[in-house]
Amino acid sequence: MPAHLRKEMGIKPGTRVMIIRENDRIILETIPSFTQKLSGLTRQTIGTTPEAVDGFIDKEREERSND
Repeated sequence: MPAHLRKEMGIKPGTRVMIIRENDRIILETIPSFTQKLSGLTRQTIGTTPEAVDGFIDKEREERSND
């Protein structure tokens, strides 16, 4: 695969890709890592900014210390 395509698609050594064949075409799709999936899941529940994440962690620590 040409370097400019790998760069545009964010494909680096170790990036997992899925190869799909559709008739006379081959399609490559990157497969998100577990950490990428996890960060996407937590973004909505914990916070979207570093300050929001810090606030969430502080609140959790406070609640756990009261138990």
